[in-house]
Amino acid sequence: MELRVLRAADYPVSRWAGGSTTQIYLYPETGDYGRRDFLFRVSSAVIESPESDFTLLSGVQRHIMMLEGSARLHYQGHGERSLAPYQPETFDGGWHTRSQGTGVDFNLMLREGATGQVFPRQLPAGGKTRLACQAGGFLLAFAAEGGPLLCQGKQLMHRDCLLLRGEGTAELENPTDRPLWLACAQIKLPG
Repeated sequence: MELRVLRAADYPVSRWAGGSTTQIYLYPETGDYGRRDFLFRVSSAVIESPESDFTLLSGVQRHIMMLEGSARLHYQGHGERSLAPYQPETFDGGWHTRSQGTGVDFNLMLREGATGQVFPRQLPAGGKTRLACQAGGFLLAFAAEGGPLLCQGKQLMHRDCLLLRGEGTAELENPTDRPLWLACAQIKLPG
């Protein structure tokens, strides 16, 4: 299993109509989000505008989870959903989607048969958690709140991300005296 720490200082940041987006990881790493040349993308957006429209992404399955604040998503012709922090939601990127609310979210975009999910994981003060990655898969654990977190001799600070690739497990430890949250994305590639 490959284990890497992706540092927050290295993430590319771009602007969009409702705020800014930080790209945490794009696969393949030689891909290009602007050209829609990717199998999956993990990102975190700061939603600054109280109302905004999501970028239309036909052929993309989107998974979103608020980290801070709240949002109400209106899917034109497909209903609506209110999101509280750490509540995952999945929707079709080709739907016209309008967002109301401000905050910070965590996103997973999947294309071309890639499957996956986002989920929260809380580490209690002084506690540990074990994350498992499947063969042929990826697991990204984003330090959504606070830090440091420790993993096999590596330290994750606020907004750093642990990348696991291939079959195996990793144990994360919270050495602090307060609970910490992870936002996780699990991905399985087609084939």
